Amino acid sequence: MTAMTAARMACLGLATLVTLSCSSVAPVKVEVGDQCFRCRRSISNERVAGEMIDGQFISKFRGPECMAKYLAAHPDEKPTIFVTDYASGKFMPPQKAFYVPEVVDQNTGEIDYRAYRQQPDATAFAAEVHATPIPWDAVLETAR
Repeated sequence: MTAMTAARMACLGLATLVTLSCSSVAPVKVEVGDQCFRCRRSISNERVAGEMIDGQFISKFRGPECMAKYLAAHPDEKPTIFVTDYASGKFMPPQKAFYVPEVVDQNTGEIDYRAYRQQPDATAFAAEVHATPIPWDAVLETAR
């Protein structure tokens, strides 16, 4: 292989990597004060926030429950979705989390969920609030 052929192959490989990295879907950091796409209320705790990416459109949600309600109301949409691991603050696919319900507003009794990547973290918080961790499918069912 000549030096020119090797250089062309290297450039082609680099171009492929750049194209793939630009087309991947990655969440955007949620900040306190961002507006929830579904309920339009302010996001007050980024550790429970969710995010939905549909093409170039990014929607932020107050929590898994709010996002699940949106998805239940729009079953034809097939976005990429993320929830925040409460323990680490990092995004993850919702199917990989364990969810623990918590009352987020004492006045109204509003409930949302904390998502945990690790089951021991979910179990520990569930014991504190006398609840049972549930999977993403159960969160979606409660939103219907």
